[in-house]
Amino acid sequence: MSRILTAAAAAFILSAPMPAAAQTPPSPVPVVAGYADLADLVLASPIVVKALITRADRLNAKEAPDVAPGRVRFLVEATVQAALQAPGAIPAKISYLWEAPLDARGKAPKVKNIPVISFLRPVPGRPGQYQLAAGRAQIAATPGVESMLRRIVSEARTPAARDLRVTGIANAFHVPGSIPGESESQIFVKTAGGQPISLVVLTRPGQAKTVSYATGDIIDDAATAIPRDTMLWYRLACGLPAALPDLAVADLAPADRAAAKADYRAVLASLGPCGRTQP
Repeated sequence: MSRILTAAAAAFILSAPMPAAAQTPPSPVPVVAGYADLADLVLASPIVVKALITRADRLNAKEAPDVAPGRVRFLVEATVQAALQAPGAIPAKISYLWEAPLDARGKAPKVKNIPVISFLRPVPGRPGQYQLAAGRAQIAATPGVESMLRRIVSEARTPAARDLRVTGIANAFHVPGSIPGESESQIFVKTAGGQPISLVVLTRPGQAKTVSYATGDIIDDAATAIPRDTMLWYRLACGLPAALPDLAVADLAPADRAAAKADYRAVLASLGPCGRTQP
């Protein structure tokens, strides 16, 4: 493939957002291993491939006039080794534009023969040409990352990915138990698909609070602990508000309101941090 792009073609392929200079990664191909970052990329990308960069031609200032200082843009050619996610057949060889930081000496990095995971969209009307689906949408391919990505790609087809994106808190209530020190809070989470997620917090004397969940309108014995690094965990850990909204507990007595808010904090603690490192 010729490295010379017309201005129109370059502008078309570059319609995907490029990373800002302030977000410069420490290496040409960053290593991303966190579930949340990988899930963000999978859900934003119709195509996810494992590939080997076979050629990387640096674009000059005329070909890439909008590159931020300290960065370089390449026209990359890569051989696809595996398609982890795709709406149809993917060519054995693909090309796309990619930015990387210059090194400490101001030199362009050597990227040929680097194995990568690329998160892509096709360029309409240009077979075999793609654009990165988001900033930093190319990461180092490691066995651990590939294994987690395959699981996320499978989970991305489930209702947890499609319908359980958190949109807010509907309401919450708190009731005391039958013995002193025992209580239960239930928090009802609104989702994009309209299917509620019910979070249940049980408090028993001498025991740590337990947090479980159920999807649907009825809380029953099927409620279980929320497994980490799953699509449901990702939706909750990355989507729940930092505090229980006052409106969700406006109808409760002051003591029950305070207890429900404390139990909501227990929910967040049980989930742990979302772990997202990219915008």
